[in-house]
Amino acid sequence: MSAFEFAPPQFTENDVQELLSAKYGIKGDLRALESERDQNFAVSSDKGKFVFKIANLGEDVDFLELQNNSLTFLQDSGFEGCPAVVPTTTGENMFVAQKGEQEYHIRMLTFLEGDLYSQKPVSLERLANLGRFMGKFSKSMSGFFDTAAHRPDFIWNLDNALAAEEYFPSIANPAHRERAEHLFAHYRAETAPKLQHLRMAVIHQDANDNNLVIDPADESKVTGLIDFGDMCYGRQINELAVTMAYALMDQDDLFAASKALVSNYCAEFPLFAAELDVLFDLIRMRLTVSVAMSSHQIKAHPENEYLLVSQKPALELLDRLDDVDPRFMTALFRHAAGLDAVDHASHIINFLEQNQPNTASLFKPDFKYEARFIIPADGSDTTIPPFSDQAFNAWFDEKCAKEEARFGIGRYGEDRTVYQTDAFASKLSKERRTIHMGVDVFVHADEPLHAPMAGEVYAVHDNAFELDYGPTLILKHETDKGVPFYSLYGHLSRSIFDLHHVGDKIEKGQLIGHIGDWDVNGGWYPHLHFQIMTSMLSQSTNFNGVAHKSMWDVWQQICPNPNLLMNQAPQTFEIDEQTPDKLMRRRANLLGPSLSVSYKKKLKMVSGKGVHLYDHTGRAFVDGVNNITHIGHCHPHLVEAISRQAGILNTNTRYLSELVLDYAERITSKMPDHLSVAYFVNSGTEANELALRIARQATGQKDTIVLDWAYHGNSQGTVDVSPYKFKRKGGFPQPDFTHIAEFPDPFRGPYRYGDNDAGAKYAEDVKRRIEEIKAKTGNGAAAFIAESISGVGGQVAYPEGYFKAVYEAVRAEGGVCIADEVQCGFGRVGEHFWAYELQDVVPDIVVMGKPIGNGHPLAAVVTTKELADKFNTGMEYFNSFGGNPVSMAVGMAVMDVIENEGLQAHAKELGNYILGRWRQIKDKYDLVGDVRGHGLFLGMELVEDEQLTPATEKAGAIVNAMRERSILLSTDGPLDNVLKFKPPMVFSRENADFMCDQLDEVISTFS
Repeated sequence: MSAFEFAPPQFTENDVQELLSAKYGIKGDLRALESERDQNFAVSSDKGKFVFKIANLGEDVDFLELQNNSLTFLQDSGFEGCPAVVPTTTGENMFVAQKGEQEYHIRMLTFLEGDLYSQKPVSLERLANLGRFMGKFSKSMSGFFDTAAHRPDFIWNLDNALAAEEYFPSIANPAHRERAEHLFAHYRAETAPKLQHLRMAVIHQDANDNNLVIDPADESKVTGLIDFGDMCYGRQINELAVTMAYALMDQDDLFAASKALVSNYCAEFPLFAAELDVLFDLIRMRLTVSVAMSSHQIKAHPENEYLLVSQKPALELLDRLDDVDPRFMTALFRHAAGLDAVDHASHIINFLEQNQPNTASLFKPDFKYEARFIIPADGSDTTIPPFSDQAFNAWFDEKCAKEEARFGIGRYGEDRTVYQTDAFASKLSKERRTIHMGVDVFVHADEPLHAPMAGEVYAVHDNAFELDYGPTLILKHETDKGVPFYSLYGHLSRSIFDLHHVGDKIEKGQLIGHIGDWDVNGGWYPHLHFQIMTSMLSQSTNFNGVAHKSMWDVWQQICPNPNLLMNQAPQTFEIDEQTPDKLMRRRANLLGPSLSVSYKKKLKMVSGKGVHLYDHTGRAFVDGVNNITHIGHCHPHLVEAISRQAGILNTNTRYLSELVLDYAERITSKMPDHLSVAYFVNSGTEANELALRIARQATGQKDTIVLDWAYHGNSQGTVDVSPYKFKRKGGFPQPDFTHIAEFPDPFRGPYRYGDNDAGAKYAEDVKRRIEEIKAKTGNGAAAFIAESISGVGGQVAYPEGYFKAVYEAVRAEGGVCIADEVQCGFGRVGEHFWAYELQDVVPDIVVMGKPIGNGHPLAAVVTTKELADKFNTGMEYFNSFGGNPVSMAVGMAVMDVIENEGLQAHAKELGNYILGRWRQIKDKYDLVGDVRGHGLFLGMELVEDEQLTPATEKAGAIVNAMRERSILLSTDGPLDNVLKFKPPMVFSRENADFMCDQLDEVISTFS
């Protein structure tokens, strides 16, 4: 028979005093202790304090020995939180005493000083210490075993929980009884099968608040565990489950209490995921068994009030636990234990991070190119009406007009003040749910919505409750490993019920619904609530969109940032107080007024990636003019190279370094053999200055021939040879040593397309300039310098044979030929690595800048050994920063990317494709006079009529219109009527089509 079938022992205090004296030689004061089935006394004597324990007649003697053995094992392991066994004067750990006709087994243990856990209010700190204490206990018990612990039929063995089912009829309240039956059915079907492979251990299994001791000097510290009467061999996880079943009773915040208990227990004694997955079910089973047993026992022993001690708080706790998704509690436990909150959460999030660039836009045209603004719901802007207030209509329309945008953004992770109804309250915590777990996109009703990635329809349902989602679509997706995850689209129109059925396959980019209006979407202003779930938890057709702030770390693994599928720049979700207007005012006071700013509507760019620049609102712009970032903005290989070398060394060329030599070899290897000596500087301007110095030193002359509208830099020396600068507003008279040759423009000049001799004819003007110089000085020109394709001249490629004739004439009179490749070098023209190769010539000096460092201040001059020797006059040429190790690492990285990613061949292929598209545009509109260029160095000249009247105003207007469509172009040319296109070399076919389509539409509005 079990201990529950016998009444507790009935020894008197006199009986106990006699036994103490006879067996232990002790006399002391006694105090009866509460116990469910045994009889226990606290003993205070001059030899110390003890607990005198009289076992119930139903207790197995072997089990009593087990308790003693376990206590001894704990003592030997160094665990100080349990009583020690006190032997009798004859060395016995237990003895038998007669009472009436019955024999009782008696032991004595040391008394643990302190207050009972139940005697003082419980703080979160104490719960944390309880978790850590029990973790240490489990760790200390590791390796202990005793056959007497094998008690599979023991009613309080949580592995035997189903045995309590026979006591359900004793549960008086029908609702409580029905819940017990439901929980047991769930346990039998779902939980019990999972227990088979969980680890076993000898466990205490009764860490209730009357079996725990706290430090009277520090009520937060748990110092002891007593009463080993429920010890058995069972699943290790049962120890924590029983501890939590008791510890969570009467706690205001069950989330925080659970987190404190689990995290600290696992800090001492780690648990496996499979154990944590059943913990919540086991907590509820322990509570249900307790309710069933107390209901049954009170019938048999109505006089034993102890039986009712835990029933009321157990029932209250079960009521509160009914209000939470069980799988969320499991997620909380797992996260507290240092594991993924749900299976594979880290894998799913990592997959989404890696796959982010491959997602499709939720809206068409591509949402990343749309203007947007943030709508804060955190109470920071009190002028914004609630989203559920009809007044929001007017506010939103006014805001859209002001920002010239269609979309408003509600942020993920925002702590919102708008959730005030009971729907956002919880029985588990006084804290209201306030943290938004999705991204809201506000836009007018009926806006089409598209799938960001392929999947299948998991749920299509009308959550038709006030301030709920209304029509809701949930899609199921899979990672590359086949792991499922989900995306939710709330507040849609009823069109989803015609579009979808559960199980339907969805393609990336497919139309999946439309934004719902007030009358169907739950009573909100039209918007999309978009959310990702790594698990559906226990949900099927709906999912919480708002979380408790205290649990946000858990929820972030269940509902990670939806931007993983939206792929918007981070600035989309950040309010930038330093707006373009404010920066323009600051700039006017702080920077020189001669600095220009592009576009009518000024842009504040805050980041870049590949071909895209991102403004302060997170809006993406396709960069069609930044030839400096040759390999794309922030290329990771370049970022890594510059960071690595900057962390090692940056110095100058007065110290020896392999890097500067390796890079010099790499650059000169791209040149004809005799162009073999390199100088490194910091800008194209510096490089052109140096090239001119070398030429003038070598020839002993200064007179220089340049092309009309040429531009070679912004220093005085280079402005002197840049008609583009000195002939325009704010310029100065042409220097007497600068000689301007006719600009060889085959579209607008005197010798045009179709004239096979145009190159030679334009070269005749250079010869005239040489004769002019000879007449003045008696010598030829020091140098002829020209861009290999004219940039500021309007992206003009010179007629065939022009450079050949010019170089021959210049060299015939002792002059030096300088090719300015600052804008057009490094494979940009596609057919060749250097643009001068288009003319089938070899310069004496080649100047490089801009793309050479992808935005890092780096430039170079490469020349012949003969010219380098002539420049070596004894005057040292030293550049403080030119050739420094960081710059050389940058240059090497740029070359790596050009070569490894095949950017030169890409420029040729894509350039030809774009020219083809532009020719189609030219054929449609008289406004387009000419399209020209090579590779990704192209120009489109706009004219008003057949007389080639420049369409300068329209060119500027088109550039600004393209900016409004998120494409950055610019104008160039002497008449400022040429649309120039020289993008990062990673420009894609998709980017090209987007640019050409938009340009076609914009030009149509001006034609």
